[in-house]
Amino acid sequence: MKGLPTRLNRMLPPSDRRRILPWLFAALAAGGFCIRAPAQDQAGLPAAVVPEAERTWTLPELIDELKRTNPQLEQAHEAYLAAKLQVPQATALPAPQVSLLEQANTGGPFDFKSSSDFFAYPTFTQPFLWPGKRGLAGEVAGAQAEVVGRQYDGLIVQLVAQLQLDFYQLIAIKTQRHFMDEDLQRLQEVKEVAKVRYAHNAAAFVDFLNAQVAVGSLYNERFALDKQIQSTAEQINTLVGRPSQTTLAVRDAADAPHLPAQSLAQLMGLAQRSNPRMAADASQTQAADKSLALAEKAFLPDFALSIGAYTDPALDRPDSTRLYSVGVSISLPTWGYQKERAGVGQARVQLKAAQAGQSADLQQLELAVANAYHALETSLQQVKFNRERLLPQAQMAYRLALAGYGSNGGTPFSDLLLAQSSLRGAELNLLQAQNAASQAYVSLTAAIGREPE
Repeated sequence: MKGLPTRLNRMLPPSDRRRILPWLFAALAAGGFCIRAPAQDQAGLPAAVVPEAERTWTLPELIDELKRTNPQLEQAHEAYLAAKLQVPQATALPAPQVSLLEQANTGGPFDFKSSSDFFAYPTFTQPFLWPGKRGLAGEVAGAQAEVVGRQYDGLIVQLVAQLQLDFYQLIAIKTQRHFMDEDLQRLQEVKEVAKVRYAHNAAAFVDFLNAQVAVGSLYNERFALDKQIQSTAEQINTLVGRPSQTTLAVRDAADAPHLPAQSLAQLMGLAQRSNPRMAADASQTQAADKSLALAEKAFLPDFALSIGAYTDPALDRPDSTRLYSVGVSISLPTWGYQKERAGVGQARVQLKAAQAGQSADLQQLELAVANAYHALETSLQQVKFNRERLLPQAQMAYRLALAGYGSNGGTPFSDLLLAQSSLRGAELNLLQAQNAASQAYVSLTAAIGREPE
């Protein structure tokens, strides 16, 4: 601050210094010009607060954010909690019943005089189900709640897999954008070489025009890539519960995908134990089996126990009670057992449907694991081939073609453009193979239901 007038003296001519410096000192005296030190926290260190829009997200951070804020997950979780609350409702005793009858022998229905021979009949009735029915009903409700719970787990796996696919797609598009910038620099080099050769009458002007057209085509493709980057970022923002137009910066900190240590058969067995869909099918089959057992108990009668009294209108005087009554009522099945037989038949059909659905889902699961595993194998082989053989050859061919065209014109311009196009294709092939490997690994993880060992 003290050196500011000195620096102004060196920067400004004498006439300007006489005009500007008085105004500057007046502003300093009035407090209109101040320099603030960086904000510090309680420990005396500069506060490093990164705005949300400038944060760089890794994939694990985005997954945690999705599990915390995604409204679909919240809805599914609340549905699971609601389904679990069906269990105590199914296992509770039936609601008791209280009744009060009155009888007036001489007066009207509201003649409460003892001389009118008025009597009251209070009765308490408690229904009971046949032993085992409430327990089976609770097991059915519990199994159905577990179906909803495993659907919630499956939704987590599905949304996380979708987020991972979008994340790796965004990384791949941004990497392709970077390769395109490098390719643009190479085309600029080709264009400059063609321009220099044309200036020395060593090449036709059409070479320069062809290079210019190639540069323009690359710019046109870059517009489409920018749109894909924007769309993919919007999808990720929506999945994690952020406004879609929020700026999203991502960083890939994960290792390259690789084949799991387990064999394909072991991965299929792991999927059968870990995939939430298979767990939901098992719970659905269990619920259907318990429903069949409960339907078979419908042939057994329910009953109710009642306790009553025969008393004077003064119910608050136990000494006025004259008689007590205890009764048992039985609820018999329907005539001909038509309803009960139909219920058993329906439950048996539902059990067979649940078992068939479990078998069908198992077949689809094994197919999904196999497809993802084979896709991962193929993609990793393509990554290795493109990185170790195809890309180095394309790079060497481009360097030789550029050197041959620029030095003595021994390489035709069409061959130079072909070498440049082949190099770009090799880079894109490597990028696409890497992205395909990441996508296949995500699909394999989603089919298994967890990370393979």
